Amino acid sequence: MARRKDNPIDASEPPEKVPGAAPPKAPDAPAKPPLRLEWIEAGSLTENPMNWRRHSQEQLQSLRELLDDPQVGWAGACLYNERTGRLVDGHARREVVDPKTPVPVLVGNWSKEAEAKILATLDPVGAMATGDVAAYEALIAQVQADGLWVRDLLHNTAAGLEAAEQQADEDAAESDDAHPGLPAMECQPFEHYDYLMLMFRHEQDFQRACEVLGIKKVEVAYPGGLKKIGLGRVIDGAKAIDRLMAAGKSGGAA
Repeated sequence: MARRKDNPIDASEPPEKVPGAAPPKAPDAPAKPPLRLEWIEAGSLTENPMNWRRHSQEQLQSLRELLDDPQVGWAGACLYNERTGRLVDGHARREVVDPKTPVPVLVGNWSKEAEAKILATLDPVGAMATGDVAAYEALIAQVQADGLWVRDLLHNTAAGLEAAEQQADEDAAESDDAHPGLPAMECQPFEHYDYLMLMFRHEQDFQRACEVLGIKKVEVAYPGGLKKIGLGRVIDGAKAIDRLMAAGKSGGAA
């Protein structure tokens, strides 16, 4: 095939730059996932100054035994915030291994405010779960713990669950007992009212209702210097309806 000689092109040399032309756009770097797993040397993970958890020697020794157990090893990962360059979860695991040891780390990217929220809620949310004594005893019956610290951990956990269950049974029995009411707190037949009572299982729901209905703490002084402090729980029904309607329209507290 004949080649035109008026505009020869040498493929071994880069093309000439055209004056005023925009430079070629570099390809976009692949987006990082919101949470990714990496293996990072433990010593390079900076501790978080806001970490409020304190680890006992018993806990650290149990953790060492589990990490050294060839059947278990690393069954979880640390949590690290690359935006602040600080550890969020896993301070104890960082402490019990050699600083040069690569450890599994979940790397995320959060603001300082979000990091503080995670620190304040991560462990407490997990601690909200209750334990079933029978289920836990059935579980540990299948576990062979060779180390002393792990054996103590299993024994103390089972004993703690049993004690908590016994205390819960005692509290339930006490709540079922009839307690005499205070005459001053009983309803008086001065006027006729139609009542609507709201029962709340959770404190958060009760606080939300107080916000919507405008119920605030009140302080009542009695002769002799006595004071009664609490939440006013009896409100006018018509006002309650108005506030509920206003809250429904605004999507929030009235």
